Amino acid sequence: MHAVSRPTHRVRRIGSFTTILLILLAACSTQTEPTPVPMDAVTLQLNWVNDFSSAGFFAAEKNGRFADQRLQVTLREGGFDANGYIDGTEQVSSGAADFGVASADSILHARAQGKPIVGIAVLAQDSPLAILSLPATNIRTPRDLIGKRVLVSEGGATQLYTTLLASQSIDIAQAPPIPRTDSGINQLIAGEIDALVAWNVNEAIELSELGYPPSVMRFSDYGINSYELVVITSERLVTENPDRVTRFLKAVLQGWKDVILSPAQAIGYVKDYAPDVERDGQLQRLSVFVELLQPAQTKLGDMLPERWAFTQTMLQTQGVLTTPIDLNRAYTTTFLEQLPDR
Repeated sequence: MHAVSRPTHRVRRIGSFTTILLILLAACSTQTEPTPVPMDAVTLQLNWVNDFSSAGFFAAEKNGRFADQRLQVTLREGGFDANGYIDGTEQVSSGAADFGVASADSILHARAQGKPIVGIAVLAQDSPLAILSLPATNIRTPRDLIGKRVLVSEGGATQLYTTLLASQSIDIAQAPPIPRTDSGINQLIAGEIDALVAWNVNEAIELSELGYPPSVMRFSDYGINSYELVVITSERLVTENPDRVTRFLKAVLQGWKDVILSPAQAIGYVKDYAPDVERDGQLQRLSVFVELLQPAQTKLGDMLPERWAFTQTMLQTQGVLTTPIDLNRAYTTTFLEQLPDR
């Protein structure tokens, strides 16, 4: 009789190892993928048509700054639509947008009308607003506007224009503003108007590019230096979800930092949103514009109490505000203070 062979220790070890391996593989196959971090969806209403002036917002999206802050942001183009100028204060106060960009004077005007808008940061520290005209019209000072046809966007631009005239003792009836209904400069070139209230870092450059170098009358040269580009949100969001506001602002300021560090890259992003713009011209505009973002002795986003106080006084003098409003509710530096490395 032959003896029955018995498994060796080695065979038993191999079998045990195989069993453990199969168990581990089975366990791995049943593991689920990590749950993605939820993104907060918000809408940002831009103040103008897609161009260099929104480069920082485009960079925040393209460079993943919004995504890093768990934000899915819809960027909505500004400018004009069938109803006229797209007012950021109206879009935010109505709930159509979570964030927007608006001028300080339009914010104060909106607050006076009961719209719960709050400024949380400033982009351009100095106003780029100017009155542009062709040299043949001989418009050099505000008094030269008397009897002239002046095209002005409704809202903040019209308020500032009215204030400029009042500061020079010019009655608005002597140079009434004509409502601007598009972002073009053709009416000025064609001689249909005599002057245009616009940006000296945008339309002024465009006119020169087309062979019509304009005369430029800067509002700031006459003491009208209100904030033109303020990031805004609603009181509701500030109160109910301050963390979201902080994350949004951090992403926005990082986006504008990216622009300051690499304007050429930023113009590539602008082209993605506005394919028809001319690269070199946009880069020229942006290079001038970034000088307004962070002048010496300032931080990106800074808001000065005295500038807001000046704007309110200006509007009261003009009659837009009949009584002062609580500036502490019109803007807040709380969120900027949480971002010391800006």
